[in-house]
Amino acid sequence: ALVHPRMLAALARFYPSLCEIQVATQANVSGEVTLTWAGLALHLAIPCRVPPAGGQELKLPDHTYHVSTHVIELAGYYPAVTPTMRAVVGTLTYDILAVESDGNGYTTRLQCQIVKATA
Repeated sequence: ALVHPRMLAALARFYPSLCEIQVATQANVSGEVTLTWAGLALHLAIPCRVPPAGGQELKLPDHTYHVSTHVIELAGYYPAVTPTMRAVVGTLTYDILAVESDGNGYTTRLQCQIVKATA
């Protein structure tokens, strides 16, 4: 194999944070659809790292959007993760835009963004 099976254990300091992958369920309350987020089984405390982010600010006449893009690198292969889910690392919640693997089935990268609307 190209990558030794104990590689991720040896790189534990390279993945200093923990990531929880969450899935949404829809509920119709009084005619209004709401989303309830909950942790995905076996995806609750994944070692990860979040490198520094880039981003932009979009100013519209009635409000401003701050869009920050991130890559979350997961220590492991997680094929069940999809762009309909979200990732929580520490106190930050990220919308998952795309999911990539390293091609060998050892690590997973999440292309994410945080969008904060302010008036």
